[in-house]
Amino acid sequence: MPRSAAPSLTLRQLFARNVRVVRVNAGISQERLADEVQLDRTFIGSLERGERNVSIDNVERIAKVIGYPAHELLRPDFPEANNLDASLTRAPRTQRLYPTASRMPAKGKRAS
Repeated sequence: MPRSAAPSLTLRQLFARNVRVVRVNAGISQERLADEVQLDRTFIGSLERGERNVSIDNVERIAKVIGYPAHELLRPDFPEANNLDASLTRAPRTQRLYPTASRMPAKGKRAS
């Protein structure tokens, strides 16, 4: 049987995509996930982009925190099998961590 022309993802890319899908669908920030897994936020970001060759120990830690068995996070059909929306790209923000430009005092002026 001929295979489909769709490009297949590496295991690293599958894991990265599936971790991001779970995190975003749960409304969890990278910062919060990193804190709970006890890893750096930049590590989580690069992992989710598929840039990290993550250790099996970290795979286990991440799987425990997000609540899925590690082997499930390597499934190509993971989002569909778990009714997760793979099209979401960001977790919703619950609060602003930094002031917006409209709330910051004008340069040279002090807030009253």
